[in-house]
Amino acid sequence: MSQGEPSEIRQGAPDGIETARVVDAAGSEDERTVEAALRPRRLSEFPGQNRVCDQLSLVLEAARGRGSAPDHILLSGPPGLGKTTLAMIVAAELEQPLRVTSGPAIQHAGDLAAVLSSLDEGEVLFLDEIHRMARAAEEMLYLAMEDFRVDVIVGKGAGATAIPLQLPPFTVVGATTRAGLLPAPLRDRFGFTGHLDFYAPAELSVILHRSAGLLGVPADSAAIDEIAGRSRGTPRIANRLLRRVRDWAQVHGNGRGDLPAVSYTHIRAHETVLDLVCRLLLAKNKQHKHASQYVCYTRTTTKNWQQI
Repeated sequence: MSQGEPSEIRQGAPDGIETARVVDAAGSEDERTVEAALRPRRLSEFPGQNRVCDQLSLVLEAARGRGSAPDHILLSGPPGLGKTTLAMIVAAELEQPLRVTSGPAIQHAGDLAAVLSSLDEGEVLFLDEIHRMARAAEEMLYLAMEDFRVDVIVGKGAGATAIPLQLPPFTVVGATTRAGLLPAPLRDRFGFTGHLDFYAPAELSVILHRSAGLLGVPADSAAIDEIAGRSRGTPRIANRLLRRVRDWAQVHGNGRGDLPAVSYTHIRAHETVLDLVCRLLLAKNKQHKHASQYVCYTRTTTKNWQQI
């Protein structure tokens, strides 16, 4: 499931199933806007993913020392783990502007040519969901990443000619939730590949303490640890639950994120980190043996059910 693709239960679902799952790692546009205020700005502020951050820091520091653009960077992993945040950090560490686009937005080679031809030297181009880019655009990107050149086709048929357009050095940061869908020639052109893993509860606690401070929410350590344990190793889910606890504490509690607020808010996350949909699936496990039966019961799509 892509990050821009919301997971939801369709109308007609059994009573009690929420239309938006609180433990869904894919965020909506509004939610990502809220998250922007919580994003760390530097690698030193980025908690967790130590191996990826250490290697990425080495790549960026070496590039700054040479005064050149670093190798192209590919970030892979499940949604909500910080791929977009790391792309923004790369641009900030290099002190270069960030150009943001996505694979689904580039459906023709001309779309990519327009983006590439407008890049300045050293600029960082962030391609989210890069595996969803059109094949013709992928082939153009091969040449642009390797030789910093694109061939613009002028004319049609036998009279068509290719005009080479030289590009200034730039850095592509690609993000994907499905690295296996990337063609091998495209993967090979990334000099650095980092896979983001799920976070440990202790790392999520660090993130939640920081987010609570930015949101102005007084929070107890015990409550923070409880939220971290229910967040499926995903910072996006952790921050979402924290905001839900903040809302409950503001309306019904004493304004403080404590254990009562965590317990009585409408998180409804089970101690085994299963939400209502998951528990319903397990309860019906003996009755339904095929994926299509689960899809029918939960009123969702096959693609979304696979992510549940």
